[in-house]
Amino acid sequence: MLPENASDKHILTMCSKHPSRFEIRDSLDRWASYAKQPGSLSLIPAGVRPAVRAETAFDLVVCALDSALVGGLDSELERRPEGELRMQANFQDPAAQQLMTLLIADANEGHTTERLYTEHLAQALAVRVLFFGRGTKPPSKNGRTYGLPGHLLRRVIERMRSFDSDLSLQALANESGYSRVHFVRMFKAATGSSPHNYLLNLKLERVRELLKDRSMSLIDIALDCGFSSHSHMSRLFHKFAAVTPSAYRRSLRP
Repeated sequence: MLPENASDKHILTMCSKHPSRFEIRDSLDRWASYAKQPGSLSLIPAGVRPAVRAETAFDLVVCALDSALVGGLDSELERRPEGELRMQANFQDPAAQQLMTLLIADANEGHTTERLYTEHLAQALAVRVLFFGRGTKPPSKNGRTYGLPGHLLRRVIERMRSFDSDLSLQALANESGYSRVHFVRMFKAATGSSPHNYLLNLKLERVRELLKDRSMSLIDIALDCGFSSHSHMSRLFHKFAAVTPSAYRRSLRP
């Protein structure tokens, strides 16, 4: 069955569990059958009504990328690929597949996640779409990326220390004076870490400090450090410290 309307978003799908078969109509109005294997991708740019229909049952993961987000990132690229995004029905891109898999895991986590982490994945995926959607490969990463200057890095880290739950990549990029694409690369070059991992480490360091104050409840510590809940904090603390906050507090000398 053909979709009735074109979407105002860029649609990226990934075949999830089982092989499936589809048909696509070519420029001569002929239908050609093709098989999608687990992991295979399809891209439908915004405004395009695809002439595709399913022949068998299918299981697809669908990612809708906001056109404004993709267009904004497009304007930030140094070596912007030329041309318009084109529909692609069945292709492989290991980096995009990994990013979609991470986004799926993030969505299924069952906890309120770190906004910076989700934005980082979505931004990286959108940049991949801008290249393979035009039939080109992203530039190699062999060239040197300069880190953020010290005074700008300190400003960004100070902004992070506010532990604002609504902190975004755009807000941090604004502090640096660079675009989102440049900011992420320059921050990692300066610190060796992505912005979301750096922020998480700042939060966990603060948790360790506050656990020394036995008058503070774990709920209060979680809120003070920008976590959405006690369970959210405990899960991440255990992941990085291999011990729960309660057990860590008990291990401290009175």
